[in-house]
Amino acid sequence: MLLKVPSKTFRTNNFPLVVGVINITPDSFYDGGKYNNLRDIYKLVEKYLDEGADIIDIGAESTRPGSKRVSFEEEKKRLFPIINKIIKKYNPIISLDTMKSEIAKIGLDHGVEIINDATGFMYDQKMPKVISNYKCGLIINHTSGLPDVMQAKTNYRNLIKDIIKFFESILDTCKRNKIPLNTLVLDPGIGFGKTLNQNIDLIKKADQFKVFKRPIMYGISNKSFIGNILNLKNPGERVNGSVISSLFSIMNGVNIIRTHNVKETVEMIKMWRVLKWFLVPME
Repeated sequence: MLLKVPSKTFRTNNFPLVVGVINITPDSFYDGGKYNNLRDIYKLVEKYLDEGADIIDIGAESTRPGSKRVSFEEEKKRLFPIINKIIKKYNPIISLDTMKSEIAKIGLDHGVEIINDATGFMYDQKMPKVISNYKCGLIINHTSGLPDVMQAKTNYRNLIKDIIKFFESILDTCKRNKIPLNTLVLDPGIGFGKTLNQNIDLIKKADQFKVFKRPIMYGISNKSFIGNILNLKNPGERVNGSVISSLFSIMNGVNIIRTHNVKETVEMIKMWRVLKWFLVPME
């Protein structure tokens, strides 16, 4: 397995990868409003890179359940020139979390290497063409709808089969638009139009997405299903639940963990690499 982005090719021995999340938004579920000035964002980028993040994922429009869309101009104002300055100062591999093709174009023109579309091409039909033109990395997230309505759409005929069918359509779209499949990451979308039990099923059955022979990414950290299981209302108290959920995801075939808890996740992966040969399958 490999994943190609403009500046690097990740190969089998590089996985699992860790993606550190930065939300430049006032309303994200975990850190909304916390990182709204350049100095604090710099500190977080430095922290993530020092802790071992492979990719930095930056977004300026919340996709939490119930969130409303922001305008093109507002998203652009939040992101630029912050992204330009981060690239100039640290030169990390940046994934831009956006559903707007015009925002994606601006980011790619300024050095972004991956576009993370949380709506799976649902919001902007022009996105595949932009990705094709730039030959960048692409993360496609499964969701049942846009963030303001997705949690009302959790009645799947068969959750895993429905997501597989969705990914098959994404691969067809990529092929039609001449998007190289070795640039593609698939995210089954934990928390995006899923119930608590459906999120648990995605962790248990992650290996079923191996059929695509593409890296599978899970964004688990601090999400509400963990809070519901552990009775923790504060997302900042869900680190332990996030890390153990990420471990089981990796054990079941997940290749990339998108997280706010970079240090803990990197340390977990180091331990997993040492201990995985001794793991006994559970009943």
